[in-house]
Amino acid sequence: MIIDLNVNNKKAVVIGGGTEGLRKVHGLLDQGCEITVITSRLNKELSRMSHDRKIKLIKMRIKDATVLDKFNNIFLILAATDDRQLNRKLVEKGRTMGAFVYAADDPTMSDFSYTSLVNIEGLVQVAISTSGKSPIMARKIRMKAERMLNKIISESDISNIILQEFARKMAKEKIRTVKERKEFLYSLIKDKNIQYLLRSNKLDEAKMTASYMLKNWGEGSKK
Repeated sequence: MIIDLNVNNKKAVVIGGGTEGLRKVHGLLDQGCEITVITSRLNKELSRMSHDRKIKLIKMRIKDATVLDKFNNIFLILAATDDRQLNRKLVEKGRTMGAFVYAADDPTMSDFSYTSLVNIEGLVQVAISTSGKSPIMARKIRMKAERMLNKIISESDISNIILQEFARKMAKEKIRTVKERKEFLYSLIKDKNIQYLLRSNKLDEAKMTASYMLKNWGEGSKK
């Protein structure tokens, strides 16, 4: 089962600052979480991230899972050291702390597996997973899917996503029921004028039109 884990405003700890650890840090950077990296070796990129306050960096020798004792309320623990047994101990410890855990070298010990992700303008994500059986093939298939999706998903599709987010926030304040909010949001997709504006790269005008439609929708619901 593929899920989109919400880590916004939550604590994530990455243990290990090598290639795999750095890769996991990159995957967390735009997720709005508080990232702490524990590593016995520093590299320029981690140091730069720490200097820019994108991560908290703790330099120390990692002997065993007691390194996690100083933390509380951890949501996500990623064990990415080059010691398989240590990674196992870290995820076992993390699980007793109630965290989601991941061992970079042992999918069977992890609560989840990483997917190979197609990301289109930060708005559309499509995950390709082999459930940890073959990350290489997941990446290869992802490359094929990415080429196809870039052809299928148009600029107006992306604009519709932006407009829907804008309209959904307004609709929550104006329209009481979920059913009626869905009807309003679908009406924007079906509206020929709005779709024409989006195809013409006139997103601001489409937002104004949606606002006007919502105002009338609200007035109509009171009658």
